[in-house]
Amino acid sequence: MNNLIRTEVERLLNAHPKMLFDNTVLMNAINGTFNVQLDVEFTDVEQLTEAIDNAVLSHYFTKIWQPQIKKYKYSGLDIIDEVNALNPDLVLDIGCGYNEFRGKIQNLVGVDAYNDRADHQQDTLSYRPTKQADVAICFGSINFGDTEKIMLELQHVVGCIKQGGRIYFRVNPGLPHPAPESKWIQFYNWSPEFALRAADALNVTCSDMHKDGDRLYFVYHK
Repeated sequence: MNNLIRTEVERLLNAHPKMLFDNTVLMNAINGTFNVQLDVEFTDVEQLTEAIDNAVLSHYFTKIWQPQIKKYKYSGLDIIDEVNALNPDLVLDIGCGYNEFRGKIQNLVGVDAYNDRADHQQDTLSYRPTKQADVAICFGSINFGDTEKIMLELQHVVGCIKQGGRIYFRVNPGLPHPAPESKWIQFYNWSPEFALRAADALNVTCSDMHKDGDRLYFVYHK
């Protein structure tokens, strides 16, 4: 759940309760406030928050975000040789963006909700691989929302990996994007301590933790 958006939706409804009975007025207010084009029938605040959050993230990743893979030491191009050395049967690139590792990492499948260069254009929780993978790469993808959402996504990815498999992460320690379009994105405030606590909760081990530029890099072993 994006608590930034939920709080603003609650504020709008509190200030203008008539919008609850006029969906057109409500959508106009939502589109004007969050700079998105949304047309859904209101059922409840949680459903509306999720719809707005998805629209905001879609706009961000299709119009604003650009890959910076060469910027990072641990989660950059060096990951190609490291993963290929494992001779994996299946690698999942969760949040693959422009699918830049396709053709470079063997047996890689790219998953991304917002980029049509992905092999599967689905969000993290919707994607179900046909078999468990040896490796997952999550570079910048499990970064958005509250702790509950982060843990659900982590749990899902761990479930997609074989026993003995690895998950490579690059995460954001809560730094916002400078673009004004990112105003309503809730960037999760990752810390080394949380990465370790989450690993313990998911019954995996965490290793190879490093600061990677302005991000945090680490590996989960299942």
